[in-house]
Amino acid sequence: MAQAKGSALAFKDIWWMILIQGIVLIVFGVFAMVWPDLTLAILAVAFALLLLVQGVVDIIVGVMGFARRSLWFLTLLAGVLQVGLGVFLLRHSLVTLATFIALVGLALIIQGVFRVITAFESNYDSGEKFLLVTIGVLGVVVGAIVLANPVSGGLAFVWALGLYGVVVGAISVAMGLSIRSKLEAA
Repeated sequence: MAQAKGSALAFKDIWWMILIQGIVLIVFGVFAMVWPDLTLAILAVAFALLLLVQGVVDIIVGVMGFARRSLWFLTLLAGVLQVGLGVFLLRHSLVTLATFIALVGLALIIQGVFRVITAFESNYDSGEKFLLVTIGVLGVVVGAIVLANPVSGGLAFVWALGLYGVVVGAISVAMGLSIRSKLEAA
C-alpha cells in the first residue's frame, strides 16, 4: 500500500494531465474510426496536434519526476521527440502518405518502448505497471504493423490508429482516475 501511495504522490500535481491526455486520445480515436476517409492533410494535422499534447504532457511529467523517478529522462526524451515530430508534421503538411504513415509508426514504437521501460520503475504499483506495459506493447505492435505496410493499408491504418487511440486513451483515463482516487484516500 505504501508503494501505491508513493506512486500517487509522484503524480499528485499532474494526474489531471494524464486524464486529459486519455480523453484527447479517445476523441482522436473515435474521430479516426468514424470518418476513415479523411484527407491526409486533416489526419496529419490531427495526429500532429495529438503528438504535441502528448509531448507536452510527457515533458511536464518528466521534469516533475526529476527528483522522484529514476527514469524521468526517458519520459522527458519521449516528450521532446513527440513535440519535434508534431511540429515537423504541422510545418510539412504535404508530406507524402508513406512518409507520414512511417513517421506515425516510428512514433508509436518509440513511445511504446519508453512506456514499457518506465513501467518498471519502483514508483508504480502492479496495476499501473500492467497498464503502462499494455500501452507500450500496443504502441510497439501497432507501430510495427504500420511500418510493415505503410501504403497498402490506408483504411486499415486509419482504423488501427483510431483503435489505438481509443484503447490507450481509455487506459490513460483509468490511470488518471486511479491516481486521483489514491490521492483522495491518502
